[in-house]
Amino acid sequence: MTGVKLFTLLNPSIGLIFTLVFVLLWLNQKHRVYILLMGGACFAFSLAMLVQIFQIPPDVGANTLLANVLYLGSLGLFTESVSRRVGVRGSYVGSLVISAGIFLSVFNFFYIDRDLHTRIFVVSTGFCIFLCYAALRMRLAGRTQPIDRVIFWLLLLAGLHFLPRAVLTLMMDGTLTSDAFGRSMFWTGLNFSLIVIVLMLCLTFLLAITLDIIEDLRTERNRDALVPLLNRRGFEEQASAYLARALPERACLVFCDIDHFKAINDTYGHGVGDGVIRAFGRWIGEAVRRDDVAGRIGGEEFAILLPGAAVSDAARFCERLRLRVQEGEEGIIPAPWQVTSSFGIAERRFGDTLAELMARADQRLYAAKRNGRNRVEG
Repeated sequence: MTGVKLFTLLNPSIGLIFTLVFVLLWLNQKHRVYILLMGGACFAFSLAMLVQIFQIPPDVGANTLLANVLYLGSLGLFTESVSRRVGVRGSYVGSLVISAGIFLSVFNFFYIDRDLHTRIFVVSTGFCIFLCYAALRMRLAGRTQPIDRVIFWLLLLAGLHFLPRAVLTLMMDGTLTSDAFGRSMFWTGLNFSLIVIVLMLCLTFLLAITLDIIEDLRTERNRDALVPLLNRRGFEEQASAYLARALPERACLVFCDIDHFKAINDTYGHGVGDGVIRAFGRWIGEAVRRDDVAGRIGGEEFAILLPGAAVSDAARFCERLRLRVQEGEEGIIPAPWQVTSSFGIAERRFGDTLAELMARADQRLYAAKRNGRNRVEG
């Protein structure tokens, strides 16, 4: 086996190693289908390289078509994997259209208008379009995390790097046969650049998966076990991060809880009490905006940070929520008990820490309790 062939075996070897890594990762994260798709992309890429290196099948035309089908399948799986990771579905439609165009062109320039250089030009241009399409799908997701920006630029650069390959191919000696072209330094250089690209993309994607898992663990740690809101730690982390920003933006913090909750537990039991807390948490989740921070900070007590809100805005928000709680929901608690809630509002002052803001909101909440409950104090 020649040194050139050994060198070309690096690509499929790397692809198979990453296939194994992605499959093992997916076995531990089966809800992340995009990991399995990436493993399939690496496997199809490796098979395509092996088909070319070992001339399987030996017929040049069949070998060319089979290798291109595998390459196109690899790129299609890769694009779908990248898209699914950022929550964009339906990439396979565009992938099928691009794949069909490339395949028909390869078929034409091999069996009808035989032209090696034009065929390689078409394939290189097609791969450029494929990777730029994957980058576009990522851009559509609107994700702004650093790792997502890195993947976007890597995809774009990987795609654009095929353009000079395509142009240089047309500039080469048109009398070269397929065998001579495969042994040329130009082709060896193309394989080396492909090794670098595959390594960069796969390693970056592995890093993205790792960060996704860490983020999910952090989110799970910060979610309340009973209601679809943050727990106290999660609330304090997010609210503190907001207050720490050097912004003169106004904000209000709301403390609220369920009136006479101990009596509910004593009268109907903790099962009914938990049901009331779950309903209250759900109503808060339905009432808050996207940028608001809401969490259960203890027992039946909740906190809501309202960025950009004045006291009057927060009071209207609390009144709507208070009425929603008062209206209740059938089956939450036996009649004739009516669940009510109390609210305290504190407006952010310049230089406020979260602890200071929470202390003032807590004082307003106790004022609402003293003044008869089922009311808003701000």
